Amino acid sequence: MDEQLPTIEFVTPLPGFPHHRTFVLVSLHEEGLLYALRSADDPGLRVLVVPPAPFFPDYAPVVGEEALDQLGTREADNLLPLLVVTAGDKAAGATANLLAPIVVDQRSRRAVQVVQADDLPTRAPLARDVPAPNAGGRPQNASADATGGGELADR
Repeated sequence: MDEQLPTIEFVTPLPGFPHHRTFVLVSLHEEGLLYALRSADDPGLRVLVVPPAPFFPDYAPVVGEEALDQLGTREADNLLPLLVVTAGDKAAGATANLLAPIVVDQRSRRAVQVVQADDLPTRAPLARDVPAPNAGGRPQNASADATGGGELADR
C-alpha cells in the first residue's frame, strides 16, 4: 500500500465486508468527484464513493451521539461524509446511497456508516448538473446542529 494515501479504519465493518475494516482512500478523478475505498487487506476489493456536495448540495446527514461516540469525537467540523456509489452500465446510470453515508473523522481517520432516520433513497441518480464543489454537503451533529466537512487531508 502507498504510505502517501489516507488510510481509513472503520469502527464497525461495512455491511457485506465483515473482515475488512482498513481501507485506503484513492482519488479516481482529478477534481475530487470520485474516490475508491480500497481494502488494505484485499486491494481487489473497492467501494466507490463521492463527496455529496457536488451532486446533492442540500444533503446534510445527521450524525447521532452513538456514531460520534464510535468515532471518538464531538467536533462536527472534522467530519467528512462520503456516499457509496453503485455504478450503472453507463456513467449516467450511477447512483448514490443517501440513506447510509460513510462518515469519516478527518483527524483520526476513523469511519462509520450512519443510517439516516429520514426515508432517503439508496439509489439516487448522480447524473445531474454539478454545482460549485464547495456548496453544502456537510454532516450535522444530531445534538448540536453544528456542521462540518472538507477534504480528507494527509495529517
